[in-house]
Amino acid sequence: MDKENRENPGAILEKKIEKIRRKREWKHFFIECAVLAAAVYVTFHYIIGIAFVGGHSMEPALKDGDMVLFYRLDKEYQKDDIVIVRKENEIYYIKRIAACGGERVTVNEEGLLMIGPEVEAKTFPMTDGITFPYEVPERAYFVMGDNRPISKDSRIFGAVKEEEIVGRVFLHLGMVW
Repeated sequence: MDKENRENPGAILEKKIEKIRRKREWKHFFIECAVLAAAVYVTFHYIIGIAFVGGHSMEPALKDGDMVLFYRLDKEYQKDDIVIVRKENEIYYIKRIAACGGERVTVNEEGLLMIGPEVEAKTFPMTDGITFPYEVPERAYFVMGDNRPISKDSRIFGAVKEEEIVGRVFLHLGMVW
């Protein structure tokens, strides 16, 4: 054999070590990608949700096409929280909590919504909805859209149970389209 064509053992060893190092780097890269993908999946499937506003019932706070992020793990909601509600037939609504369990909701003769003794806003009952005064059951919430004349809300379907609330909106981004 030619002495020139033979590699010295140190060069051969260096090439093999480099090859092993590259394989190890790729392996670490794929493991990191898998861990990141799992973390993103868990975060957005179990902890945080993304929804898009469809319709005008929450204007002016939320407009048609706005994107919202909501926290799925909340179980304590309070008045004025904006929540995602899942009703039967997998229909989702984005509404604001107007009253909590144990509170009395009524609409007086002037069309003013009253939660307990406090006057909230001008609102009219729906003709095909619940009757007032309405006592919100415990572990339930009376939800309404901000754009009351066109909103389908608790005035129609009554209070929503705690388990029907998917999450509380914590961030909204204007028109994304």
